[in-house]
Amino acid sequence: MAKLRARIIDRNRFSKRYPFIKGPKRLTYLGDDDLAIELGTIVFDNESSKKFNFEAPFKDTNYIVVATPRDTASASDGSAQVSLSVNSDGIDKSFVTIIASARFTGEADVIAIRVG
Repeated sequence: MAKLRARIIDRNRFSKRYPFIKGPKRLTYLGDDDLAIELGTIVFDNESSKKFNFEAPFKDTNYIVVATPRDTASASDGSAQVSLSVNSDGIDKSFVTIIASARFTGEADVIAIRVG
């Protein structure tokens, strides 16, 4: 498991300037190692697997993926009652394949994180 020592700083409050108008926060990641995060949503339409393409490819396949179904269906449908997992054969630098326990219609949120 990777360790990371980091903090979020406000660049507008980092220097000793005192203007009359307080500007909005400008948050910046400050850490000892690289951090890459990819967020997105995929839409299942009565499917059991779906491919999620990253906007920017990772350096390698050493990243962690979390996928959770969003409850967008009606209460009587119950189609969001599935568990999602990552297909180990469908991992690449630029995409990941998410498989569901059953066919369902709805949206799923995907988070991919790479530390280091």
